[in-house]
Amino acid sequence: MIKIQHIEMLLAIEQAGSIRAASKRLGKTQPAVTKALRQAEAELGAAIFKRAPTGVAVTEDGQPILHRARLVHSELRKMQEEVDQRRGLGTGRLTVIVSPLAASRLISRTIRLFRRRYPKVHIQITGGHEPMAFGPVRDGLVDLVIGPEPRGTDSTGLSTRFLVETPISVITGKSSRWLGETRLAALAEGDWTMIGTRVRLPYLQRHFTRHGIVPPEPMVTSDSLFSVLSLIEDGDFLCTFPQRLLAQVMAKWNIVALDVDPPLRAARISVTTSSERLPTPALQYFIDCVEQVSRNTFDEGDAREL
Repeated sequence: MIKIQHIEMLLAIEQAGSIRAASKRLGKTQPAVTKALRQAEAELGAAIFKRAPTGVAVTEDGQPILHRARLVHSELRKMQEEVDQRRGLGTGRLTVIVSPLAASRLISRTIRLFRRRYPKVHIQITGGHEPMAFGPVRDGLVDLVIGPEPRGTDSTGLSTRFLVETPISVITGKSSRWLGETRLAALAEGDWTMIGTRVRLPYLQRHFTRHGIVPPEPMVTSDSLFSVLSLIEDGDFLCTFPQRLLAQVMAKWNIVALDVDPPLRAARISVTTSSERLPTPALQYFIDCVEQVSRNTFDEGDAREL
């Protein structure tokens, strides 16, 4: 059976790209790492790496093996963090994916509050969008997502804690030919851009299909919010956008929101975690902090208006 040290060795080779570099990272000799790799491959009955011009490359069989190795390594790390945090050491790591709304309105104050209790926990913040953000949460590679909650089959294996709703607007540039247009069916004929990748397309299309309108096909998609805003500001592009961010965006960009009829469906912003894994004490407290900051940021009266 493959050993824990084999898992660490395999991941080191994958990350370093060569056995020589991995041996330096692990503090071992190159022959020792090569021998351990051969043992791991013999135990599994599959070649994990193959020779490449600049080191090694992952084989087809090696890809799922390394994926599972990352999951095992992540769970072992979290197990140690669980023990350390319960002993009062307060160390560990959290990986958080945030939507643009969460990045702008929630994450800074959440981290300030969280660090009062856990100043030694490292927090990795990454931008991301549904539904691609949810897979790493299921796998245990990401601890939580703060953003639009999963829908339908995307929610499998996940747990959500609702924070707030945000209406969704359609935005365009101040010099756009679409200024003054209110009919959603007419806007569907325009050039659209979308924040995120094409995997998010169903999340855009549902706004139109629920009204029997043929949905637009976005001409440009981008993970960069600034790129999308720049594109919209300079032309006739259209884009859906969380209304709770409009004031900040419109203060800095030549962008306007259209008064669309019928209005688009509001987005539910939630904290999404794995339903299959117990949170560490630090993760649970981080979730509590997000909820507290959300309540303070979006008061109950504000939420009722939605």
